[in-house]
Amino acid sequence: MLLTLSPQRWSQIQFALQTWFASPYRVLLPLLGIAIALGCLGTYRWKPLLLRTVVGLAIAYLVLISPPGAALAIAGLSRFLPADDGKPAGAIVILGRGTLLEPERADQAAALWYGHRAPLILATGHGGEAPRLLRLLRDRGIPETALVEEPYARTTEENARLSARLLHQRGIERILLITDHPHMLRALLTFRSLGFEVVPQPIPLPAHLPSVSISLTALREYAGLASYALSGRLQPRMDSINSSQNNDLIPIERLTLRGGTK
Repeated sequence: MLLTLSPQRWSQIQFALQTWFASPYRVLLPLLGIAIALGCLGTYRWKPLLLRTVVGLAIAYLVLISPPGAALAIAGLSRFLPADDGKPAGAIVILGRGTLLEPERADQAAALWYGHRAPLILATGHGGEAPRLLRLLRDRGIPETALVEEPYARTTEENARLSARLLHQRGIERILLITDHPHMLRALLTFRSLGFEVVPQPIPLPAHLPSVSISLTALREYAGLASYALSGRLQPRMDSINSSQNNDLIPIERLTLRGGTK
């Protein structure tokens, strides 16, 4: 079932769907072929309905990948984000998302730290994401004593759970969360489910990004929200909060996390 897929398998499915969706030819040509095939059929009662469905799907796809459609899709993800109240927090948490907007994430975290919004910056993400973010923060003058690395999380769920291990035992309940704008709603709800008060600090997508890429990013987040909701990852989870307190916070130069999560 979809909800029991491993992160690696889910990533493969996502990549295949993204590759298909990002090419109008791969989407529209099959729909055109279906419409032509239906046109060659004889008179059937269900034929007009199928033709309208195919045409409707084609129109919906073209609207979705247009600049207005992409803007509307992103707006739906940001509508329910709470505003920044300007109050201090216990930590700044930066989520790794590949190389997307890494300098901008580091800039935002450094600005918040220099603004005395939080004394600690935690970078989370596997595959070199967390180390790269910390290097960028060091380049911006952030001292080593203010930095914590979590280098194992592969998903938003793991970002939240492994970060909770490092923060809850310090009594940190309020965080400033940094990720890209489309990803923020799912990240906020996941961290909130583990007992955090979350103040979002979303990073806008690059202005030069094609509208089809923006729409694809938004659709991926809507699918992620649905998957997380169905699997219970957006509901309060006191057991996860309590278990996260069993691990000591280790300085960045010695950090290892025992065990893992899915």
